[in-house]
Amino acid sequence: MPRWKDFRRFLDRNATFLRHGRNHDIYLYKGQRIRVSRSSAEIDSNTWKEILSKQLGITQEEFNAGLK
Repeated sequence: MPRWKDFRRFLDRNATFLRHGRNHDIYLYKGQRIRVSRSSAEIDSNTWKEILSKQLGITQEEFNAGLK
């Protein structure tokens, strides 16, 4: 599973940074605001599946390609 820092790196490359929050950063991706933890911990699998399908609307392969 990816870590929160991987998710932030994906958004840094593919979304618009809006602002820093207290414990999270906020991005605009495909017209949707996305809050991302500043933690470096691993994202649990259920949360990651929801992030991919509901927030990003992409597959794991598309996410991986967006990191390169």
